[in-house]
Amino acid sequence: MSSRSPDSVGVQSVVFKSRSLADLLDALEDTDIDSLELWGHHLSPENDDATIAAGKERIEDSSVEICGYGVVDLEDTGEAREHFEFAEDLGAGYITVNYPPARDDVTEELVELAEEFDLDVGIHNYSTVHHDDLSTVFSDIDDVRSVLDRYDHPRLGVCIDTGHFLVMDESPDEVISAFGDRIVAVHLKDTSDDEIEDLPGAGTLDLPTVLGLLDEHANVDAPLVIEYELPDDRVLNALREAGNNIRTAAEQ
Repeated sequence: MSSRSPDSVGVQSVVFKSRSLADLLDALEDTDIDSLELWGHHLSPENDDATIAAGKERIEDSSVEICGYGVVDLEDTGEAREHFEFAEDLGAGYITVNYPPARDDVTEELVELAEEFDLDVGIHNYSTVHHDDLSTVFSDIDDVRSVLDRYDHPRLGVCIDTGHFLVMDESPDEVISAFGDRIVAVHLKDTSDDEIEDLPGAGTLDLPTVLGLLDEHANVDAPLVIEYELPDDRVLNALREAGNNIRTAAEQ
């Protein structure tokens, strides 16, 4: 039986990619989701000061707390600092990142910034769903493990995206047991016959097994984050269904 609280559930704001920050926060008022991993499309350090101030005020007035920020796509050194400053200002506990796995200089900078800002860094894995050139992203266990082995730092870990690992034919049990306490955050995403990116519990993802493995191998403080990219007219019903699926699985 999983010991994880069924209340530890959040959502990635990419789920509401066609909505504004204000609209997605309004939508979450009608759900029992109280944690949000904020995507830069909705608010980022690249916005002007007035937009950032208004966005932060709207978040503070909402029913959700910011658990994390990302996924931040990095191509070179010198790009990450503003995102760490922004994540800290939001009160996030972690930042999720993507960058070319061979760029040790980027990894080194991330470790330094993680220490400076007291933020966990989760390397996010991708797949062929969004990327044709997999050399620019972390797409399998070996990609992530090779960097974590070279940089054994308590603030540097992995954000597991279950859907992308499933697309790459890497099972969650292999992934979770491989990374263990280096798991910083979890994006629960599924893949099904109907949708390449589906809500958790709708396809091949075995939620009770995944939650049990997380309890056995990992120590994730952050909420489990629901993520999928579905048509906007399905977003809210899918979110409610996903939350129920996760909480039911947590009680098994």
